[in-house]
Amino acid sequence: MATKSKAKDLIKVRDTIGISLIGSEETREAIELIREEMPDVKVTDNDCFFKIERDGLLRFDMEKLADRLGRHFTVHDFLVNMTSYYGRIVVNDGAVEIHADILPERFRD
Repeated sequence: MATKSKAKDLIKVRDTIGISLIGSEETREAIELIREEMPDVKVTDNDCFFKIERDGLLRFDMEKLADRLGRHFTVHDFLVNMTSYYGRIVVNDGAVEIHADILPERFRD
């Protein structure tokens, strides 16, 4: 039992989530939008792709992104630029969200 308790003490909860997006006009606009809405976001430029990280939640609103681009832009268009993510992803008609909480609120006791 003591070993199990000791192992549990070593587990560190991590709330950092992230997404990698291929470098493009759409990605650059998404980064600028995210920086305006979430000033604590960390963006790393890796030449051909960008890594975007934050604690808790990242939310990409397609309507706002389309307004910035000056043209229609859908979730599917956004996902074409995505190469990877970590966290729990939620994709719907108007937004892409990445959450640190792995278990959605509706499934909790």
